[in-house]
Amino acid sequence: MRNPFKTFSFQTTFFVSFIIISALLILLLGITSYYITNQEVVEQTISSRKLLLNEINKQLDSAMQTVEYDSLVLASNPKLINYLQYNDDSFEHIQQKSDIIDLLSRLSYVKEGVHSVQLYTKSSSIDGHIGANGVFDYSIIKQSPWYNEIKDADYCWAGTHAIEVGSYPAEERNVVSFARKVLAPSGEEVGILVINLNLSFMQKVVSGSSQNVSRVILDTRHRLIAEFNDGSKSDSFASMKENLSEVLDKSASETYAIAQLEEKKLIIWNQQDRTMWVTMDIIPWDDIEKGSRRIEMVMLVAVIFCILLAIIMAYLLSKQFIFPIRNLVHAMNMMKGGKLDIQIINDYHNEFGHMNENFNQMTARINHLLIEVNEQHKRKREAEMQVLQEQINPHFLYNTLDTMNWHAIESGSREISHMLSLLGKMLRIGLSSGATFITIQRELEHLHYYMELQKIRYKQRVEFHISIPESMKIFYTPKLIIQPFVENALIHGLHSCERGLIHISGWEDEQSLYFRIEDNGEGMDTDMTVLTRDHNGIRNVRERIQLNFGQRYGVEVYSERGQGTAIMLSLPKIRTVPPHYTEGNAK
Repeated sequence: MRNPFKTFSFQTTFFVSFIIISALLILLLGITSYYITNQEVVEQTISSRKLLLNEINKQLDSAMQTVEYDSLVLASNPKLINYLQYNDDSFEHIQQKSDIIDLLSRLSYVKEGVHSVQLYTKSSSIDGHIGANGVFDYSIIKQSPWYNEIKDADYCWAGTHAIEVGSYPAEERNVVSFARKVLAPSGEEVGILVINLNLSFMQKVVSGSSQNVSRVILDTRHRLIAEFNDGSKSDSFASMKENLSEVLDKSASETYAIAQLEEKKLIIWNQQDRTMWVTMDIIPWDDIEKGSRRIEMVMLVAVIFCILLAIIMAYLLSKQFIFPIRNLVHAMNMMKGGKLDIQIINDYHNEFGHMNENFNQMTARINHLLIEVNEQHKRKREAEMQVLQEQINPHFLYNTLDTMNWHAIESGSREISHMLSLLGKMLRIGLSSGATFITIQRELEHLHYYMELQKIRYKQRVEFHISIPESMKIFYTPKLIIQPFVENALIHGLHSCERGLIHISGWEDEQSLYFRIEDNGEGMDTDMTVLTRDHNGIRNVRERIQLNFGQRYGVEVYSERGQGTAIMLSLPKIRTVPPHYTEGNAK
């Protein structure tokens, strides 16, 4: 994928970037504000619900204590205990039964919320009741699903269940019951007293005004005592029982939790200090978020307004930024078309003014630079043409030299054959398949073949010494830059000497390579004008070095008449073939 900053116009890039950054900041601010507001709503809901549940638990505990106290008073009534202990058909006993039924019924009449009061006795002969109030056979309560809870305890609460006796409409059959054993003075159980409470009364005690909230009351073992659903969206306790127990166990130190039941819910609970019962509210998360919906809409409108404002500001700013850039681009296009004297009216004093000023200075200098570049190109083309003109078809030369070599061998001229072989090797390196740069190792090989050839010519009159470090031989150099100076020394310096010496040495520093060619010949005039006019080799090497590497590098001549000559070459360190050349092909 291409970089948009390198593809689209500056105005488009600036405009879109400004919009994106502004929109992200505005959205981040809006989302953060919404999140904080939503958290505040949740925290306020939790706080208010905690207070409400605490008050509900106090009222519920008060109602429970009243029921427990009333049951204790009835179960301790000597008349009721005496009636249960003795079983006969006397008129007095029958009259007592009528009094007991009245006693039990009276509580359901005078106490709010009491549905009925039942006394279960093991003596079926004294069975008698008015509706659900009265004395019933013990076998009835034994069939009740909560009988095991009272069987091993003196009293207990039984959660919502259908009343065991009496015929009532479906909406009035469910009750919450408190059961207490009736004990004889000897401690023997003679019956069970049950006070049934209306669910409507329980709901009144724990009622709240919130809709879509499930409120449940659980005992110490998380068993359901009562459940009240105020909205159609509320889920039943049975569908959430396992998840609620898990939430309560995991959040033992907390009084609220956010859990994923059949849907996301906020669960808040409060535990009674006396009975350890738990009153719990289960609130759909959607209802919690309703409190922040209005703020959400306000924030959404504000975000849209801010984004529209950011778009307008981005457009105006992008126009101001793009105007000087377009002027500069227009001037560059005019210059590209050939109008080199173009100037920009510059009334800016910032970065744009700096660019305009530099552009104006550049156009003022461009003509001079073009003249210099054209002159350099002209000289380089002349040098390249000269090299091309001097090149001869290598295959023709190699074949011709090979023919001459075999002819010399057949004629018995071993020395001429050796000279032709050296010449062929020199030509191979000198031509190098058209390469402009060769390694110093190859340059020294070419020089070696040339010196061997000259030793045959001059016999023992000339000695050659080469001291070049191995570390220098890996670098590249324009080919044939040392041999012309050795040849010049032989022809112009040592031609009249009985014993000649040519010493070639080299050294390097961090950036450059240096070669020194010394002889003990007659010396010469060191005027560079004369040298370049009379000595083509010196001129050729000097121009090639400076065309490739600039005026910093080149050829220096040190010589005095009768004192010999020293030539200094300086080159940059080149580890690979320069980009304008490849080994084997000149660009």
